[in-house]
Amino acid sequence: MDLEKLAEKLKELIVGDLKEEFRFFKTSVESELSAYRLAIESMSARMAGIEARMSSLEEHQRAMEGKIEELSKRIDETNRRIDETNKRIDETNKRIDDMNKRIDDMNKRIDDTNKRIDDTNKRIDELRVELKAEIAENTRRIDETRAELKAEIMQNTHRIDALNKRVDDLQYKLAEISGELKEALSKKEIIGDILIRIERLEAKVL
Repeated sequence: MDLEKLAEKLKELIVGDLKEEFRFFKTSVESELSAYRLAIESMSARMAGIEARMSSLEEHQRAMEGKIEELSKRIDETNRRIDETNKRIDETNKRIDDMNKRIDDMNKRIDDTNKRIDDTNKRIDELRVELKAEIAENTRRIDETRAELKAEIMQNTHRIDALNKRVDDLQYKLAEISGELKEALSKKEIIGDILIRIERLEAKVL
């Protein structure tokens, strides 16, 4: 009987310990499950937030893809315009090169013309010097001729004055002879002599 009681007592003790350990385990498990539940709820909330953010990011990504596509089209259009602009630039550069070539040709022609002008101016200067010397020589000769003519005129003037004086003298003598002729008209013997003298005087006057 004692062994049975002892076994029963041991059984009760073991069962009590097991129950107490089970209660502790249950409490620990419930506490851990509660923590897990809280962690799961937090994770669910975070997952919902992440999913919302993912949806927003996907919408943003779609919007960005649309913008990227639009930008790609605009870039293609810009590249096309750039190609056209480069083509126009090439054409303009070609025209500029042609213009520069024409300008170089014109500058060469201008240089040649300037050289011809310089040569002409040099020749003009030389001719001016020659003409100046020739004019000076002609002026000197004119002055000499003028002086000679002046002297000759003076000489002729003196001769004319002398001739005029002789004419006056002859006219005076002619007047005297005419008076004498009138007085001698009555004298036939001297008419011939007077006529000869008159003819001689007229010959001298003329």
